[in-house]
Amino acid sequence: MFLYNLFLYILSPFILIRLIMYMIRNSLSLGYLFNKLSGPKNLKNKQIWIHAASIGEMKIAIELSRELIKINHTDILITSNTPTSKTLFEDSKLESVTHCYLPMDFYFVIKNFVKMVSAKLIIVIETEIWPNLYRFCERNNTKILIINARFNNPKGILAILSDRIYKQTLQRVDHVYCKSKKDQNGYLKYINKDKISNLGNIKYSLIKENDNVERIIDKKYILLASSHHREEIIIIKEWLKLKSNKYLLVLAPRHPERLGDILSDIPLSGINISIRSKKEKIRNSSQIYIADTIGELDSLIKYSEFTIFGGSFVDEGGHSFMEAAIHSKAIIVGPYMYNFVEETEEFLKNNALIMCQKPEMLKNIFEKLLRSKSKREIFEKNAKNLIVGKKSIINDYISCIEKHIND
Repeated sequence: MFLYNLFLYILSPFILIRLIMYMIRNSLSLGYLFNKLSGPKNLKNKQIWIHAASIGEMKIAIELSRELIKINHTDILITSNTPTSKTLFEDSKLESVTHCYLPMDFYFVIKNFVKMVSAKLIIVIETEIWPNLYRFCERNNTKILIINARFNNPKGILAILSDRIYKQTLQRVDHVYCKSKKDQNGYLKYINKDKISNLGNIKYSLIKENDNVERIIDKKYILLASSHHREEIIIIKEWLKLKSNKYLLVLAPRHPERLGDILSDIPLSGINISIRSKKEKIRNSSQIYIADTIGELDSLIKYSEFTIFGGSFVDEGGHSFMEAAIHSKAIIVGPYMYNFVEETEEFLKNNALIMCQKPEMLKNIFEKLLRSKSKREIFEKNAKNLIVGKKSIINDYISCIEKHIND
């Protein structure tokens, strides 16, 4: 632990510079910087503390809080790391729940923060493992649960040091509730097997079909969702081989601010492109529409003919395709789905997903799905049935959490 703190303080100037750059880039106030470096002031004690790193984890934290409130656990704090997660929390209107940013894992800062909160239980969502946070939670008799736990192996130059830190830190955890068998097996190297359970992916329970979503594109289209660098051009090349005027290809990049990079990758001559952030209209001649906006993915998925999920045709590990499943969509992914191995295998086994091993195969897949509505409907029906069958997973998590609260 000494080496960890020494290393952290050596890096502190770089951490400060990175925080300042992040603050400037996202137009944040100095309050964000002060909270990350020293923690909030005058925070009252809380019984339950939920930590959600960013947007995905915050969605889980919000639904957990709603379920806990239903069974009279209202004294809740949610911490997170990003301004977008804070915005999502504010939009949730959880009036009885408090939110603040989690300070950096500096020794004295996190020691004071944990003491100020003095929670009975901290629920960490997915993969956030901070050695000082866990250390002082244990000292303060705050039970530690990791839920929907996703295991990532330590990699790179610091793998040996990280391995030691993982072991020391995870020994302080009361229980790890994993989202898959693969993740459960990963944790076995670091924590006793009687402290690990596999409850399934809680995100299955959070997916809700919204019938009131407004259609924002009139033309028929297929969707590339959550794409990454160089992924757009891979899909575009195969799409243009169809030479279709009837359908539009819509790109919804994972990071909309990448618009400049996307345009630099596309050979603009001879390709008709419209851009949503610039309020450009879709014309009959439009071939590609770049939906570089935030908060519209649900609508884009719902009204697509079928959906391709990014992060899977380049080495990013893929993204969750559950939103498409609840909307009864045929789903296409690439070969890089290692972040969702069990989910992908289950959907493939049940004929609810199409995996394209090579980009050159995409043209043939597009043609088959566009030509045969009955073929699409098979994948659509199977995907919807699978997701609906997993709605009760959140109840399993709540039952386990309540046992730890009452123990």
